[in-house]
Amino acid sequence: MTPEKSRGIVLQHIRFSDTSLIVKIFTEEFGVRSYLIKGAYQKHSKFRPAIFLPMSIIEFVQTSKSGKELHFMKEVSVNYHFHQLHQLVEKNAIVMFMSELLSRTIQEEEPNVTLFRFLYNSLLWLDLRPTAYSDFPLYLMIELSRYLGFYPKNSTFQPDYYFDLMAGIFKNNMPEHPYYLDKKLSAKLFQLSGTALDTLSNLAWSNADRRGLLQELINYYKLHIPGFQGLKSHEVLKTVLE
Repeated sequence: MTPEKSRGIVLQHIRFSDTSLIVKIFTEEFGVRSYLIKGAYQKHSKFRPAIFLPMSIIEFVQTSKSGKELHFMKEVSVNYHFHQLHQLVEKNAIVMFMSELLSRTIQEEEPNVTLFRFLYNSLLWLDLRPTAYSDFPLYLMIELSRYLGFYPKNSTFQPDYYFDLMAGIFKNNMPEHPYYLDKKLSAKLFQLSGTALDTLSNLAWSNADRRGLLQELINYYKLHIPGFQGLKSHEVLKTVLE
């Protein structure tokens, strides 16, 4: 086994035994991998559970064997120390949403450096942003769809068009199936897809619009990701961000 170094974003962790953790990580070098962290709950462990909070950005040295589902770490440290992400109630609600969303959608066991850098930079932005980040979960979902292969075809948009959730395009006529956005939410979706992180505050949407589009984006993911059953954390998110 040859030691290998990488950065990673912690997607989720579960307690494996009285002393150990299994941690799912989206790594920069290897894609999604799961690691058995032995002795994490022992008093003097160098692999403290706090290092593996959801969305933590770490760097580590791993040892692995080909064909094995679980890998092991020899060393680990925090790559970026968050200021607010796990402390503020509102931001922690977004962290839980991100943890669930990314754990259920990113399955790649090959590196995807552009997606890793997008998530890395987005987390830093969210951590340092003092206000006006309520629309970040919507931004995350629409941008993530770009990397997952079903980003909306914005070139098809016209005012008063409907967005067809199944086809991923805007249409003049109401689709014959029930999976589409009304004209108002279709325009919101188009507006969101043309918005950068630093201009999210310009959206100035109502809570009703935000909730409606969030639910429709979850439906969009259900239609385009096999086995995706939806999310639970978004209900907490709706309440906290209001």
